[in-house]
Amino acid sequence: MRAVLAALLAVLAAPALAARQCEPVVGQGWPPAVGNYGQAASQLLGGQAEDELSLLMLPARGEESQVLLRRDASNGQWTVLAGLAEKRIYSWNSGASRVGVNLRLDQSPSFAQAPLPEALAQRVVEVWAQALSTPEVAARAPVTDGEVVSFTINGERYSGLRPGCGQLEALLEQAALLTELAHSKDKKYEKRYEAIERALDKMHNRFSGEDAG
Repeated sequence: MRAVLAALLAVLAAPALAARQCEPVVGQGWPPAVGNYGQAASQLLGGQAEDELSLLMLPARGEESQVLLRRDASNGQWTVLAGLAEKRIYSWNSGASRVGVNLRLDQSPSFAQAPLPEALAQRVVEVWAQALSTPEVAARAPVTDGEVVSFTINGERYSGLRPGCGQLEALLEQAALLTELAHSKDKKYEKRYEAIERALDKMHNRFSGEDAG
């Protein structure tokens, strides 16, 4: 779990360029030949149908992970849920009796969760919706070979390569902070909330004057 969290947090230190300098590496839907795998992984790692937003990571090696933000319709409470596969879901069989992909869904992923204040949650949803409507997102998800990142916002999916700059890279930073919150103890919540607020402010300051498409 610590290794996955460290990998997510590593994006915090990565240099970023302005969105106008970024070529689209993420597009609507799933990349070709990824949909069945991606849908199965997303469902196993917390679901997708009712989620306000999520980020699913399908690495080239190692376990798949997902962080999502959802609102409980019964009480209005927003929750951050982070899931990590117990073992790699995607498996390639090359034995004499069978050759092909095997999705290992008979497993028990680990989960961590934490509450998120409503005002902050709604701000995160608004920021993700705006970022995923910019020219950084192509009409279709590109062909990928290796790692796939897949965002959802209000039921719409956008997938592709790991963004290396622009607003979508900033969403990776925010997803890392949401994951850190999910794994935090109660006494750390306020500190984590403040970190998410700062990340949103930083993103606004960098990109507020750019064309949203």
